[in-house]
Amino acid sequence: AVVSTQSTGGWEGQNPDDDLLAWLITANDAAGLTDEEVVDDIMTVYLVMDNMSKQIGSLMVYMINYPEVYKKMVEELREVELTGPRSLNKLTYTEMVLLESLRMTPVLLRGTRWLKNPVNIGGYNIPGDCQFQYSQYVLHRNEKYWKNPREFDPERFRNGVPNVDSMTYMPFLTGPRACLGRHVAMVSMKLMLSTIARNYDLTPMPVAGRPPKIVQTMAVSRLEGGPFYHFKPLYKTKEEQECN
Repeated sequence: AVVSTQSTGGWEGQNPDDDLLAWLITANDAAGLTDEEVVDDIMTVYLVMDNMSKQIGSLMVYMINYPEVYKKMVEELREVELTGPRSLNKLTYTEMVLLESLRMTPVLLRGTRWLKNPVNIGGYNIPGDCQFQYSQYVLHRNEKYWKNPREFDPERFRNGVPNVDSMTYMPFLTGPRACLGRHVAMVSMKLMLSTIARNYDLTPMPVAGRPPKIVQTMAVSRLEGGPFYHFKPLYKTKEEQECN
């Protein structure tokens, strides 16, 4: 019903330029998609944003424990002026930090596939016509593929993703069923971190009895108990902000 209303002109007083749904409908109309397919696209965007916020929360836990990494990332975020999509490529260290955060604590802790035929994996015979689950969380912490896997070290991504051909790093899963929103998520997280770093100083504020921790459930990770930060504006007035 919402898609139909928006497709026929939206609501009174609504500015279509400020509406994500209107953008998606316009783009999907050009592609000839149905309302149901538009809804699927909207849910994809929603899930990306939901998981992105969880990932930023996990990242901030690591930044509390690795202040030197946080300082270096913030310096880059404040130095690089984002003037367009290509300027995001200049945030090399920030991307390394994000990739390492995704390695340590991927939002999706496991993937699922349906096996049509029997297969032998690591010496284990798995019958066909059954559901097979694997954990990228465990894979990312395997000492066989990662040096000091429990240490938060963005430098391991200095030259790109290591072992990329062996599929030992897949926070967004991999193959034809990899997360459709992975590129949107990376861009959005960079934009969010840049906006925060260029406008605020962040000071960790531990709360007694509620230490920040990352909790793993059966399928996803989430933040519990923090982290809590004091957001101190860098500028007192809007005019001062615009001058900088």
